[in-house]
This record gives sequence, structure tokens and C-alpha cells, in this order.
Amino acid sequence: MSSMGRGKEVRIARACVFACLLSSSAGLTTAHADWTPSGPYGGAAELVRVAPGAADFVLAASANGLLYQSRNGGASWSLLRFPPRFAGTLHALEIDPRAPGTWYAGVESETPNIAGVYKTDDAGAHWRSLEGLKGHSVWSLAIAPGDANRLAAGTSDGVFLSADAGATWRRISPDGDPELRPVVALAFDPADSNVLYAGTTHLPWRTRDGGAHWESIHEGMIDDSDVFSIAVQTNASANVFASACSGVYRSGDGGASWKRMETPRGAFRTYLVALDPYRAGVVFAGTSAGLLRSADRGATWKAVTAQPVKSIAFDPVHHEKIFFASPTAGLLLSRDGGLTVAEFNTGFVNRNFTSVAAAGQNLYAATVYEPGSGGIFRTSNRGLRWGRMEGPKAGENILKLAVAPDDQNRLYAAGYDGLFRSADGGATWTKPVPLPGGGLITAMAPLSGGRLLAAAPSGLFAFQHEASQQQPWRHITLPGGRRSIDQLQSSPGGALAALTSTGALHSDNGGAIWAACGQPVAATVWYGLAFDGAGGVALAATSRGLFRSTDRCATWRPALTGLEAATVTAVVFHPDHRGQAFIAQSGRIFRTDDAGLTWAPLLRNEPADVYPTSLFFLFGAPQRLFALFPRRGVFSIPIDATADVSPGATSHLTGGYLFDAGVKFHRNR
Repeated sequence: MSSMGRGKEVRIARACVFACLLSSSAGLTTAHADWTPSGPYGGAAELVRVAPGAADFVLAASANGLLYQSRNGGASWSLLRFPPRFAGTLHALEIDPRAPGTWYAGVESETPNIAGVYKTDDAGAHWRSLEGLKGHSVWSLAIAPGDANRLAAGTSDGVFLSADAGATWRRISPDGDPELRPVVALAFDPADSNVLYAGTTHLPWRTRDGGAHWESIHEGMIDDSDVFSIAVQTNASANVFASACSGVYRSGDGGASWKRMETPRGAFRTYLVALDPYRAGVVFAGTSAGLLRSADRGATWKAVTAQPVKSIAFDPVHHEKIFFASPTAGLLLSRDGGLTVAEFNTGFVNRNFTSVAAAGQNLYAATVYEPGSGGIFRTSNRGLRWGRMEGPKAGENILKLAVAPDDQNRLYAAGYDGLFRSADGGATWTKPVPLPGGGLITAMAPLSGGRLLAAAPSGLFAFQHEASQQQPWRHITLPGGRRSIDQLQSSPGGALAALTSTGALHSDNGGAIWAACGQPVAATVWYGLAFDGAGGVALAATSRGLFRSTDRCATWRPALTGLEAATVTAVVFHPDHRGQAFIAQSGRIFRTDDAGLTWAPLLRNEPADVYPTSLFFLFGAPQRLFALFPRRGVFSIPIDATADVSPGATSHLTGGYLFDAGVKFHRNR
């Protein structure tokens, strides 16, 4: 993993928030364990597809390239490998109707070696970028009915066609035509694969001779309508439907002319139109006002859900089942032909996580920029069930969370408007208390008695719960004067660490007095600093690798036995077992039992793409290590089913320990 400059501003969708919480104990590793997801599930879904020849198999994807599969009809989901995830935008996904394990994915990217069409022949185990379209940003894909070797790809610069299942491609739209691009929707005529419809940001187009000639077909449409999807009726191909920014349109003459369908007020912008292949006359429209259903070919509509829908898939075996992908509600399932829907997101997560915090039985997680579906989530049973809580303020995005170590219901939430506080686990909130100067809180460390340390670009501040609201903050003097604090981390025994862009500080008396740590090497970025209880051993996670100190962080030596000299993004000591610690490096989790002298992978066959932003233990669950993964939520893994936890270690421990890395946030999305 490459190091990141601490002062660099990054977008929240790509930001890594390094946070570690400790409030329990754990033992040794098991050889055949695996990470288990626990939520909070949901988030933005973009695409859903079913395989005609595979019962109960469903694919779902997010726009940022997270690809999930379900082998039980949507009851649960598991993440699949997809090489360009987070590197481009996944716009299209299709399954070969002859071979359920053959899939095509269309990716848009400003990076030429990322954009193109990806294909797998073994259900996602291996992917390859198809040569003929490498470097072309792909917005849409279509497979010709009756000829699965015939594929069309809509790109930012026109339409391409393959007659050999993607092995070769040829352009079939006019080269350089400024109107027939980008092609965001494609649909073959089911009766004649030479007839192909294309939706663009400049109205719809049609070819009737395999691309030799194209014609703009927009009579009856509002001028300059963006056409997002096109659907052709299977048994009567003259009937064509289109969704556009100006509404839903229907044509009875193969697109030569269109009529705009009357939809409920507010439902004018239509992202998707789909025809139910098993119920004559049933049409679905995903609009700006939610999902609509018509039983009379679009003459009248009824609202199904207020959630927006971007993709629909009809179950080929259980015809009453319909799957929907929503950018706010994740994956929805109907069991009654689309009359009603319910969320089916177990295992599916695609959220903008910013922070996680825990104390006692409560675990909290925060997400941002998810109107109507995100915010603050809480679980009191180790992630088995999460509940979404009302935020402290409508529309407020919470960047940091913290929980008091002596009161699991005393919750702190930092947003753009300042610090919010709750004494009842988030049921009610106080008004925000801004930091001096109005800066953002970059990290928090809760202390007992309602005290709180808050870090900001302007320095470190103490908040006293009972203090006067006219002067709620007290500036803390640090060695070297005021400086920007990016991260705060607490360790077993009460040690505190504050990380800056140039070094680290530590305190052993609740943050009243701070001392500077030595620098492991010059020009390094700090990601974590953990202390082994009351002992003098400290471990530093940095962009230059892991370092070990035996004199309370004054001097350092590299810890290389079992590790690389590469970025370590998180480090935590076990709160009860002296000498045991865990780190994250190069996409793997490592553990030590001798205070950092030697290290071994937590899993023998762990894939090299496990990049947690948090590692933590939960009260009452001493045999599992928990982690927060970017976009994917909270996971856990068994460490040792036979761990011998000393009496009182977890049965009486209620404190919460926090490590929260600083990330610069943009106010505007």
C-alpha cells in the first residue's frame, strides 16, 4: 500500500479512516478461519442480474465496482473478486444466457488501462479485459436474443459490435459523430438482431441493418432528452418503451414515433423502464419519485416504493420474484410480482463509512452522504442486528464517533457543524458545540466523567461535560506549541497517543501532560501508535513499516521479523494479554505474541486485498477480532476458540479504547 501525505485532501468516497477500538480480549489464531460480515448492510446498488440457467443465482453490483453474488435467491450475498473495483465506474453487467458462469462487465474510467469490457468464464474467479475495447469507457452492454455470441457495447465514443462473444469488436456507429455518443443504453430487437436501439444523452437512435446506417428516432419526445434505458416487448417487437429525463415513453411502431406516458406528479425523471416477461402489460419505471408499476402498458401507474431503482431482474424460475437495485436502499426483492418490495441486503454492503466506536455492549458506526439510508447505526449484539438511528440533525454528516469508556450510552458525534452529544445512546442529541475557530474535529478520545479530547488542525482541545457552554473548550498545551492533530489513539492501561503530520506525542495522565516521541526514520507518515499496557513497549505503524520501542517511544528499531518494510496502517495491543498485538500491512493481518519481536499472518491463506480501516475487540466476544472495512462494513474472525481469558478481563471490562485516523473532508460532494 502506498503512503498518503497527511495533509492531502481526499474525497470521502476514497478516504481511508484508520480507527481501532479495544474493549475485550482474544487469544491465538486458528488455521482455517475466515472473515464473516455483520453489517450494517445496505447502501448503493446499481445493477442486478439473474442467470436463466441457474436456479436462485443472482448477481448484484455497485457503481464503484463491488460485485456480489447470491446462491440462495437473494437471501444472502457474498463479495466476488472484480479487478477494477474502486478504480472505475461499473455501468453494465450481463450474463450469458447459455452459460451462467460467463459474465460481461462494462467499465468507464479516465485511466485507459482500466476502461473497457471485462469477461469471466468461471463465475468471477478470473477476469480478463477484452482487447478490442480496452481503453474505451463502456456505458452499456446488450446480448442479442437467440445469439449469445452477438454483443453490443455502448461507449463514450459510439457503438461497437462483437460476433464472437467479445473476442473481436468493430465500430458500427459513425466515427466522430458528436450526437451518437455517449451510448448509455442498448437494446436488440428480439425478432431481428440487426435492429439495435441506442439511448444517448441526445435522444434515441436506431439501426435496422446491423449498424450500416443510423437514424435519430425522437418524434414525440421532448427535445434533448437523455435516454437512460430502452425495452422492447419480446412477443411484439414493434412495442418499444424508453425512459428519459423527461419521463416514460411508449412507441407502437418500433420507435418511429413516441408518446409520453402520464406518471404521478414528481415522477418525471425516469432512470429505468422494464417490461415484465411473465405478466402481459406489466411495466416498471424507476423514477425520481421512486418505483412505479403499471398493469396496463403504462396507461396508469401505482407507486411501489419511494426508493429509487436503477436496475430490475425477473426470476426465470419463480416468476413472482423480482429483484431491484436501488442507489439508496441496496437490494430489494418482491415476492408478489412487484406489488410490494422489501430490502434483502444480508451480506451486501456499499456504504461511506467514516468512523466506528464501541463501549460495553454497544457498537456504533457512521456513514456519510447517504440521504435517507445512512447516518449512525447501532448494534448491541455484536453485529447480528443493526438499527439505524435518527441523526443529531437533519442532513448532518457525521465524520467521527466516540463513546465514553465509563458510560456506553454517552455518545459523541462530530460533524461539519461541530460536536453533538447524546446521553441516551443516540436517542436524543444536544445542539452542536463548534470548535474554537470553527474548524473540523479530526479525531476524538473520550475519557471518564464526561471528558473528551478533540483534535483539530488548530491543536488539541479538552471538552468538559459540565463546563460552561460559553467556554466549553480548553486548549491543551503541547510540546512545540500549537500543531495540527490528525489522529488520537488510546491503549490498554490508559496511554494516549496523538499523531501529527511530522511526529507523535504521548500522555500517561489522561491528556493533561504530553511528551514528544522519537522519530523512527526521517520523513515518515504515522498511522498508529500503541502501548502495551503499563509496560514500556510501543509499536508504531508508519508509511516506512512497523517500528518497536522499549523506552516509551523515545527510540525505535524496525520490526522486520515476519514483516515487510512496507506501510502498516493499523496497530493495536490486546487489552488483557500482555505482549499480544495485531497489525494490518499490505492487505494482510499479522499478530505477535512477544510484544512485536516476531510476527505471523493471522490467516495462512488470507487474500492480499484485506485492507481494514479499523481493528477492534468487543465486550463479551473475546474470541473474535472485529474490523471495519472501507465500503464493506464490520467483519469479524475467530482468533482462538480455546482462548483462556483471565477472570474479570472481559466480564468486568466496560471501557472503550479508540484510535481514529485523521482524514480531510470536502464539504461538497
